[in-house]
Amino acid sequence: MSCCRLTRLVPIFAALWVAGLSFGQPVAPVSAVPRITTTDPSPSPARVVVVANSRDPDSEPIARYYMQKRGIPDKNLILLDTPVEQDVTWGVFVDKVFNPLRARLVKDGWLQAYTTDAKDGEGRLRYVFYGNKIDFLVVCYGIPVRILNDPARLTPTPLTIEHKELNTNQAAVDGELSLLASPDTPIAGFVANPLYNKLNPDVYSRAQVVKVARLDGPGITAVRGMIDSALEGEAHGLQGRAYIDMGGPHEEGENWLKSVSTSLRKLGFDLSEDHESTLFTWRTRFDAPAFYYGWYAAQPSGPISDPQFHFPPGAIAIHIHSFSGDSIRKTDTHWVGPLIVRGAAATVGNVFEPYLSFTHHLDLFMDALAAGKTTGEAAYYSLPELSWMEIFVGDPLYHPFAVSLPDQLSQPTATNLSAYAIIRQMNLLQEQGRQTEAQALGQHQLEQYPSYPLAFAVAQIDHLLNQDNQARQDLGRISDARTAAPTRDQLGLLGEMAHWAADHEDQAMALDLYTQVLASPSAHPDLIKTLLPDAINLAKAAESDDLRARWQKQLDAFNPPHPTP
Repeated sequence: MSCCRLTRLVPIFAALWVAGLSFGQPVAPVSAVPRITTTDPSPSPARVVVVANSRDPDSEPIARYYMQKRGIPDKNLILLDTPVEQDVTWGVFVDKVFNPLRARLVKDGWLQAYTTDAKDGEGRLRYVFYGNKIDFLVVCYGIPVRILNDPARLTPTPLTIEHKELNTNQAAVDGELSLLASPDTPIAGFVANPLYNKLNPDVYSRAQVVKVARLDGPGITAVRGMIDSALEGEAHGLQGRAYIDMGGPHEEGENWLKSVSTSLRKLGFDLSEDHESTLFTWRTRFDAPAFYYGWYAAQPSGPISDPQFHFPPGAIAIHIHSFSGDSIRKTDTHWVGPLIVRGAAATVGNVFEPYLSFTHHLDLFMDALAAGKTTGEAAYYSLPELSWMEIFVGDPLYHPFAVSLPDQLSQPTATNLSAYAIIRQMNLLQEQGRQTEAQALGQHQLEQYPSYPLAFAVAQIDHLLNQDNQARQDLGRISDARTAAPTRDQLGLLGEMAHWAADHEDQAMALDLYTQVLASPSAHPDLIKTLLPDAINLAKAAESDDLRARWQKQLDAFNPPHPTP
């Protein structure tokens, strides 16, 4: 696995950014060009252009499904006649994707430009642009994903000569389409993103960039599910927990994730952090991951690798790896495909080695969402460069915080996820030093809507207030929740609750929780194997011989003795 790092270029890139330069020659100003105009910064479905491949039978149906769901006008659809393969050469990309799209966008008035018959050195149509009316360009399943490196087209610059890692023109199709409104950009290396780290970019910066999102993944069902996930998350408000997977080798990535953790805690989300070099394991809870941020592992493992695992509606799930997005239409390779097929509403990925500093900066991505931006806006706010290796996959109009926490709490109907909104409010009260109010809120809601996550949250507050007897009572209220068996994703939570109860001298509750998990037909074998040793030790300490014998038999079944030769 590549190290996904190139920190020695950061000072150079920063200098280029401050100077406002790209790696190419600056374009000379043109006289008599009207003042650059752009759209309102608040994205609108009316200003979303959707692109599909007329050769792929699933491409246009996905495009029309999305347009119907978002109310995007039919006239905003563009059909390209382009190869269906994920990988294309530069010649094919220019002739079959870039030029036809640039010409159509200008013809339809989305990009305002003086047209010419000239082409630049790469064969791209050369126009003089003075306006950009596109909020997002959404490319659908069937549009190529990657442009392969072409050494014959490389024109080294001083920077790429000194830093050979950047002397490549392999790229994400989406990164090159971001430059549809910027003429004569180089294809070797990358170009500074004018929108980077600007929550409210100026009119000139907005006009230079065509923000691209991709509705793509492992098949039409998964892509439609991703669209629906975003719409449901937006309609009801994102609810669940947050999981931060740290433990990578470079300080920069760790600092991003620490910042993400801080932002999520400020928003009140219940949060688990993993600081080991491995990913979250079956030993820890992984229920309702509304947010998952991680980095450095090549493939999913633990609960997130379970084919039956599914994210809650609207979930944001991102794992940074050098090749996280190089096989986005596969369910079992790297990250983007597996995350989408498991129900994530939005993610980002890298189609080739990007080097860590030039991936989406996760701290800025989360900051933008917390500031009320859509996922598409957050993707461009957090990306330092264009014409490189990164893609954003998801509905760019998706607004995770369209429904406020007070509105979530005022909804009269309890759902499987409503407990997490209550826990979020409890966390905010605790952050203000109002522990007794948080406890009272949790206890009141627990009486009305008993649930495993809420009972555990209330019991933990009880313990912090030195009320361990009350904690046992509140944890015991989950017996009222047993009209419905725990869901598959809640079984890890029950295991963690059992461990917590045992540590706080509530053996009866711990044994009961272990019994529920270890007898569940939906429990993953790895979860059972992880919990059995602790459960057996507890049963032995509690002198519960029947449980100890039953669980020992379960454990022995996982490790049958080898036959004697």
